[in-house]
Amino acid sequence: MSTKLKDVYLITNRGEEGKSFWSRIGVAFVNQDGSLNVILDALPLNGKLHIRDRKITDKKNVRPRSERFPDEDKQPSFVSEPETGEHKRTA
Repeated sequence: MSTKLKDVYLITNRGEEGKSFWSRIGVAFVNQDGSLNVILDALPLNGKLHIRDRKITDKKNVRPRSERFPDEDKQPSFVSEPETGEHKRTA
């Protein structure tokens, strides 16, 4: 049985060794009648898409966001002053 959510990939062959590089460029959803709705973030220049069932990852093997983006909380943020509309840096 297939899952309802699928990932859409562009597969390109690069280099002398012909290595394949997979780039996830969108998602697809299976409708009740078996047809697909495909939402793309990019368009493949070669016109080819590869659609696969989404794999459920083991949560134990996924690093927390704070480890993947250690400097994320150090980014400055800005707040708008309601009276003047000016932006103030908060961090």
